[in-house]
Amino acid sequence: MSEPNSERASPATRRAIFREEAVQAHRRGAGPGRPLDIVATWTRWAIGVTLLLLAAGVVFAVTARIGEYAQGLAVVRREGRAAVTSAVAGTVQRIEVRTGQRVAAGQVLVQLDDAAPRAELARVEQEYHQRLVELLRAPADDPKRERLATLKAQLQLAQARVRERQIVASQAGVVSDVRVRPGQPVAPGDAVVAVEQDSARTVVVGLFPGHYRPLLSAADSRVFLELEGFPDSRHEVSVRSVADEVVGPAEAMRFLGRDRQGALELAGPVVVVETELPSDTFVADDTEYRVYDGMQGVLEARLRSESLLEVLLPALKAL
Repeated sequence: MSEPNSERASPATRRAIFREEAVQAHRRGAGPGRPLDIVATWTRWAIGVTLLLLAAGVVFAVTARIGEYAQGLAVVRREGRAAVTSAVAGTVQRIEVRTGQRVAAGQVLVQLDDAAPRAELARVEQEYHQRLVELLRAPADDPKRERLATLKAQLQLAQARVRERQIVASQAGVVSDVRVRPGQPVAPGDAVVAVEQDSARTVVVGLFPGHYRPLLSAADSRVFLELEGFPDSRHEVSVRSVADEVVGPAEAMRFLGRDRQGALELAGPVVVVETELPSDTFVADDTEYRVYDGMQGVLEARLRSESLLEVLLPALKAL
């Protein structure tokens, strides 16, 4: 009994699926109809946007440049600032100047203990005057004349030793730093006072790894300075000179000066780059600060650049 019901349901099912007009049109048609355009509008827009993004990406890869940078240690130095050193060993007796005081060339800055040299000078002077009186009484006495000449040489030596106990300014300027105190012992070569000329300028000495020397140029390299402790102080500085030779750490430290000993740790060959600051101040966190001799930081030099496409496809460099 189920078969007749299935036969009766079949036409009804077909009528439910296909409209009668559509069935009649299909029977009358001589050939197949055209395909339906079922592509959504958003799909066409998506394809267009994708092509535009692809074209923009290619243009960006061709025009965008990626730079190669080298980093080196930076030390701030005051050009025209001279560290006055002691020529002899001794103990500081008096400090004749103070920071900020203007001094003339040859002016006494620090007095070392001179009791022993002065005692020797007084003894030689007394003997010299005695021999001089004796020679004046007997001008024809040649042995006395020779003895007086010997005493004169001893007198000059004693006077020089007394003068050595006085540390004097090597140039006129302003005292920028006093590094000793009364009673402090000093050795030959120790810096005691720093004197700065009126025309002093602030320079930054950079120490870059030696293998970057072929890529560094005073005319073409752009260099940026960031002072230690001030991450917002990054600014461009002008390159004054690039050393022709690559030197070792010891020679680089000699170039910086004895007062930098122990302040830097260098390993391997380095090339020295001198740069100039536009002013004696810098800005960080919207605040202006003064630059001081001895401050350290990082110098970053732009060496060369290449397009993003060359970075992604290195084979293009050979074309």
